[in-house]
Amino acid sequence: MIKNLRNFPIFLKKELEKPKILLPSKYKKIQNIVVAGMGGSAIAAEVLKEVIPLKIPLETSKGYFLPYWTSKDTLLICVSYSGNTKETLTQFHQGIKKKSSIIVITSDGKLMKEAKKKAIPFIELPKGFLPRESFPFIFSSLIRIFKTLGLTKEVFSFDLLEREITKIENEAKLVARKIKNSFPIISSQYFSVSTRWEDQLSENAKHLAESKTLPELAHNEIESWRKLDKNYSLILLRDCKEIKEIKCLFEGIKKIIKKAPILEIKAKGKTKPERVLYLILFGDFVSYFLAKEKKINPKTTDYIKRLKKVI
Repeated sequence: MIKNLRNFPIFLKKELEKPKILLPSKYKKIQNIVVAGMGGSAIAAEVLKEVIPLKIPLETSKGYFLPYWTSKDTLLICVSYSGNTKETLTQFHQGIKKKSSIIVITSDGKLMKEAKKKAIPFIELPKGFLPRESFPFIFSSLIRIFKTLGLTKEVFSFDLLEREITKIENEAKLVARKIKNSFPIISSQYFSVSTRWEDQLSENAKHLAESKTLPELAHNEIESWRKLDKNYSLILLRDCKEIKEIKCLFEGIKKIIKKAPILEIKAKGKTKPERVLYLILFGDFVSYFLAKEKKINPKTTDYIKRLKKVI
């Protein structure tokens, strides 16, 4: 896992350098986008939704049912690293009935077989990774789709991540040690970032955590934070280019919270995608090193497998 984390920026770059995807002409007539996926297969779409301007609306769909408004004018991107995710397969079949324009992103499984059988365009992901390690491949695959359809002109650079990778890794080790014996509460202005942190701490380190997004938490959750003490740790994930209001909220939190340890991590980068990916990668490293601190295997997911058996 650590090797794949260190190669995160390289995976992003190599995937994005691949040629444009061949798609039927009708795909350019779509009016909205739905990305159907679960867990690590869906988070890349959540990130892109927040960091790049698209010409049409994008919604993620996590569960067994597509949004009611999904239609023939919808681009339905079904993402499942394994290709066997039941929720995603269910939405895939619903999309066929709704005559949506469908693209599949997977490494194998039933989703791949059905896409080939029905002549549905697909992007084949490299095999041999854990689903949550597939983030850079899925992220870049989605960008390739959007660029092919002329939905974005965003220019992506991952040079800073490559330059900073060792520093990020070393700082993440320190954060892991500091939060080892606490209940981390992760706060960011980006829903996708705080969610990814919580998910990775849960799945890799088997560590309870909570994620909250600004400015929403300032309207409700903050009242319960008067209970925070040394058993908690407050992780503030910050953008170096925050708007005034968000900056004031973060600084206000630091003044209000007195008993719980506060850790601040500030993103680096010239563009919003670059800064958000910086925070994503930082959190992935923290979850790995926290697992090591606790002497836990970050690869195993026994409870997830047990739950899947009951469905």
